[in-house]
Amino acid sequence: MRIHPQRIMCAVDFSDFTDTILSYSIALSKEFHAKLFLIHVAVEVEPLLKSSEIAIDVEALQAKHMEKAFNRLKAFVKETETPHEILVTKGNPADKIRDLALEHKVDMVITATHGNSGIKRFMLGSVTEKLIKTIHCPLLVLNTRKFDIASPAPHGIELKRILVGCDFSQDSKLAFDYGLSLAQEFQAELYLAHVVKPTEHLHLKASDYIDVAPADYVKWRSSDYFEMQKRSLDEKREKFDKLRGNLERQLYFMVPEESRNWCTPKTILLDGEPYKELISYAQEKKIDMIVLGIRGHTLWEKLMVGSTTDRIIRQSPCPVLAVRPLNPKKQTSEK
Repeated sequence: MRIHPQRIMCAVDFSDFTDTILSYSIALSKEFHAKLFLIHVAVEVEPLLKSSEIAIDVEALQAKHMEKAFNRLKAFVKETETPHEILVTKGNPADKIRDLALEHKVDMVITATHGNSGIKRFMLGSVTEKLIKTIHCPLLVLNTRKFDIASPAPHGIELKRILVGCDFSQDSKLAFDYGLSLAQEFQAELYLAHVVKPTEHLHLKASDYIDVAPADYVKWRSSDYFEMQKRSLDEKREKFDKLRGNLERQLYFMVPEESRNWCTPKTILLDGEPYKELISYAQEKKIDMIVLGIRGHTLWEKLMVGSTTDRIIRQSPCPVLAVRPLNPKKQTSEK
């Protein structure tokens, strides 16, 4: 299934990396010939300032800020020929971005994260993290905290290597569709990775090898025990190797036959914690974009631990496209 976004929204908070994020969004919109929506949400300050003893015209202050934001965005895009629309409003940033993306039938939202972690993230969360949980469409996130994001080249964005995390769920299938489409659009190399977690390995104990009554145990010689242990380990290893081979073939055959004349995917099996392994691999191979499906998680994981997607976004050396299914009731993308 070819994915071709026609409406892209860029959320701007006027941080130090605003120019780079805007440049990236414009370049991506040009590549897909998509309409670009530039949005800035001013946080409402009325409750805080009205409680102050200092006389402040809150509404005038807010209006001035919004006018300045509009003019800055207008100045940035005045030279571009990309169809665009500027939206400046006030309220809760995550809620407003989500609602406006729905209202304007946006196919992709681009935002940035500053990679907060620890107590600040636990107490406050971030706009990006809230969007991951509520947005109806793919969310492309640029991490501005740990890694330097280079502005796109004058001729546009260069995506040479795209990494898709695959766990064979419906979510990762949709992520694969986006990854394959991007690879075709940019003529990029496609890497398909599955991470085998430590808990998925077969840990064998002595009880797995010897299951006899205590009275029979005395008849066993140590050489018999170790021979049986070796045979069991070999059988388990053979079974595990076969499983890994099946996983690699499944990764390869995710690419439709009609796409293999231009795309030869690189399939990778990694062992360990998914977010660590995918980040490490992305750094090693100088990946230009990671594509992941958004999966459901328990409330405890969301609050205290975070999902694989959350963690990768906060630490990734490159942009991360987090994909969830479009809401069929509220979203009708242009084909």
